[in-house]
Amino acid sequence: MILYQNIYVFREPIDLYPNIKLQLKRLKHDLTFRIWDYKGTSQEKQIQYQSINQGFRMVGSINNKYNLPVMAFKTGDRVSLSYLNDYVIDDKNKVDINKPFRPTQHTLEEAKEKFPEWYQRVIVEGNKNQKKWHIKRDLYDWWLRQRDKVVGGHRYFYLMCMVIYAVKCDIPKKEVEEDMEEMFNYLSDIEHSNPLTEEDLNSALEVYDRGYYNFTIEDIDKLTDIRIERNKRNYRPQELHLRGARAIQEINDPEGSWRNREGRPSKEELVKDYIKNNPEHSPTEIARNLGISRTTVYKYL
Repeated sequence: MILYQNIYVFREPIDLYPNIKLQLKRLKHDLTFRIWDYKGTSQEKQIQYQSINQGFRMVGSINNKYNLPVMAFKTGDRVSLSYLNDYVIDDKNKVDINKPFRPTQHTLEEAKEKFPEWYQRVIVEGNKNQKKWHIKRDLYDWWLRQRDKVVGGHRYFYLMCMVIYAVKCDIPKKEVEEDMEEMFNYLSDIEHSNPLTEEDLNSALEVYDRGYYNFTIEDIDKLTDIRIERNKRNYRPQELHLRGARAIQEINDPEGSWRNREGRPSKEELVKDYIKNNPEHSPTEIARNLGISRTTVYKYL
């Protein structure tokens, strides 16, 4: 098997200010969509989007997956941003380096007054990491249940985003590793020209890092090709949005009959009901079919 990649080398280095990085990402996704042509430029139907930080194997090295030497062929000269901009489908995806990154215009005293929480965390406590939202593990469990939507070319990125959701939800790494072993066995059965390997699994686990706390829904959409519905708050804070939703519910249903008085079934109830109906199934099958970890199954088995 021979794999081809288009590589464009810039005439001049690009200053990767935060806003320029975002523009370059949009540019790359736009060009990927334009270049990807099933049976023309790729043997895969599903478009695979990569970040601008995607690594490349060195020319002359060996591709361990196929035991083939990595070769490069020069077919043109170095390019400029304006050259690539001419080929984008949507003008909003062009890169404009004339819009440089602008640091904050606030003095430290002004920032202390306007952003007291940030001032306390960053200046007083010296914590310069991005602020992390505390998210319930329901989000992680929900992602595990999306595995049926995975197509061949996105298996690795599904695993990677699984680890990212684990980071967001503070899932212990040991539990994530166990869940990934289960998920690996499931995803390996999905048909694709490239087999899923243990190397892919280990690579995906490398993103178990706090630097991925704020990985965006848009990026997960692109990488995994799994559509994630957004919660529509009309730009209102969550608390205010929920207050409005409850008020509408009270008006439309003053008796409160819409409520599920018994609440959502717990994982314990789900596991016990499943075992009652499927006593012959193994813990692995139970976890896979319910979209939960084996640890949870063993807890109530």
